[in-house]
Amino acid sequence: MTTIAPSKAPEFFTRTRPFGPLTRNRLHRLGVAYLVLFSVGIGIALTANSNSLQAFGLGLAYPGGGFLHYLSGGGISVALHLGCAVIALVAFIFSLLLWFGTGNQAAPFIVWLGAALAAAAMQHGHTLSGSWVLVSALAAATVGGGWLVHRRNLAGKLARRESRSAVLNTWRAKATILDIAKRPQVDELSPDDLAALRYAFDRALQPVDQFNGFNFIDQFQPSAIRYQINTLGYALSLANYVRLPAMRSYLHEAQCNLIEKKKEHVVWKYWALESLWGNFRHEPNPIARDNVMYSGWYAAQIGLFEAATGDSRYAEPGAVTLTASNGTTYVNDYGSLVATLAANERNSEFCLFPCEPNWIYPICNNQAALGIRMHDRLHGTHYWASVESQYRQHLEQEFIDVDGHLVSLRSTRTGLTIPGLSSSSEDAYAAFWMHPLFPEISFHFWEIARKELFRAHGNGLELLPLKPWLDAGNYRFNTHFALGALGMAAKELGDGEALAAISSAIDELETNRDGGVLSYPGSSTWSHTFMLNMRLGRTNGLSDLVQTGPPAEWRDGPVIDDMNYPEVLPARAVSDGEALEAVIYPGEASGRFELGFAQFRPDTNYRLEGFTESQTRSDKAGKLRATVELNGRRELRISPGI
Repeated sequence: MTTIAPSKAPEFFTRTRPFGPLTRNRLHRLGVAYLVLFSVGIGIALTANSNSLQAFGLGLAYPGGGFLHYLSGGGISVALHLGCAVIALVAFIFSLLLWFGTGNQAAPFIVWLGAALAAAAMQHGHTLSGSWVLVSALAAATVGGGWLVHRRNLAGKLARRESRSAVLNTWRAKATILDIAKRPQVDELSPDDLAALRYAFDRALQPVDQFNGFNFIDQFQPSAIRYQINTLGYALSLANYVRLPAMRSYLHEAQCNLIEKKKEHVVWKYWALESLWGNFRHEPNPIARDNVMYSGWYAAQIGLFEAATGDSRYAEPGAVTLTASNGTTYVNDYGSLVATLAANERNSEFCLFPCEPNWIYPICNNQAALGIRMHDRLHGTHYWASVESQYRQHLEQEFIDVDGHLVSLRSTRTGLTIPGLSSSSEDAYAAFWMHPLFPEISFHFWEIARKELFRAHGNGLELLPLKPWLDAGNYRFNTHFALGALGMAAKELGDGEALAAISSAIDELETNRDGGVLSYPGSSTWSHTFMLNMRLGRTNGLSDLVQTGPPAEWRDGPVIDDMNYPEVLPARAVSDGEALEAVIYPGEASGRFELGFAQFRPDTNYRLEGFTESQTRSDKAGKLRATVELNGRRELRISPGI
């Protein structure tokens, strides 16, 4: 197997400042803005003639600070007003969480200003002399404490960077394994793999307007239905390309169903509210501006489907038309979707652009970049080439920390992020999805995950015990999300040692096999699809699908066109352009099943192996049917001639 040498160390491992230039600019602007607000508030408190205005000024200087103006008049009065100040501060902190969770930019301003006005409305005659000193001390303690925490965290990050530098540039890219015809090798799915794949089929093959088996918690954060639809679609497209390139039938139908589900109004109606309270504009169209968490993930899903199948139906004008419950329509297709994404990138100083209003998530933008990159290859456009260098520059400068961790999100308006969200398992997740676009960055993320979460054991690796962590798809604490992320990254990057250790850990998880479907109790749809990607993928599977797609023999050769689910399950299906080979299993019970095939030569005799018949002839459309007696694993082959 050949190897490819990695590139030099990325910018984030050599920079001397903790933040990129755009982030520094916004943090500086935020600091100046608060200094001005604080100065104005204290100025009002010191110069106003009325107690109400003085309290209002202190409320501007610090959230809830106006109530501290009335800390006098006896113990009960002090306690009540101190309680009001604490409630106001807690409400402000909650509003910040709401801002993060839903993009509600209005909430912090409403709470801060509302508390100041509420204090002013009290109009008490008794006040605390020198209350401005107390408020100033609180503000100084908050800012100073934040600075000290930042410096402590930075010291820790720099120390981690130093220790991680030893593994930097040690990972070597693995070459795709090819068969004797120089096409990617297509391996067979195991019975357990098929049982796990049924988890995706059961959700994808139900009517488009039904969501049985999906997690319903909220529509703002990662548990939202849209992400479950996307990740299921991604996994099925990967399966189609890597293991079942000659399978259409219900695998094709399942992918189309998921793309159609994304059009359902229940999936995207959240945006009208987010746009209103985050961008202060009425914009129910979920594709026009920002909202890369919908449009970017959707573009990647459509792109992977077309890349895996050659089916360009969603590139047809109006093929991605969204219809609201009131009948309003938003007409799109794959091409217009990608054009809008590219325009959002050009209009953003960061090149990456927001999910929720104001909040940029690099992973969401990565999905948009995948969708753009595939559209360029499939349809001859050049959107990605026009922004790639700028995108990468800002990704490295603004969204990768000095210790090498991916910054999960950043505020476009303030430069702030939420500390503590980055982890090595999140880096593994990024390593998988960034591999087709920026393999060097993908390798560095994997090097960090490998160093932090594994240790040498005998001739291989041992996975260190994982602490239960938040499963982003259902907000439960488990190890499933992390194991799935690590597993799919190890499979994509060809790390057999790590994959063996991860697989052993997954084998220890509690399972459910009701109805022949393998699932993991307590695990989200996200985590299930991560583990599916591990099972279904191969070295460079995602990267090859994005960058090159199927060879012509797979795309134009014979395919399985008609197979009933769950009666018959395909474990392998591939064509050399003339003949078709497949391995199938019974899904529920043994029996005799008729299968349909297409894309054979018209009016041609074919030899059948593994069927009840020994020969058949294709019709004028290149289709044929044959029967199989199925009571276990069955190998099939259809080849020209008799």
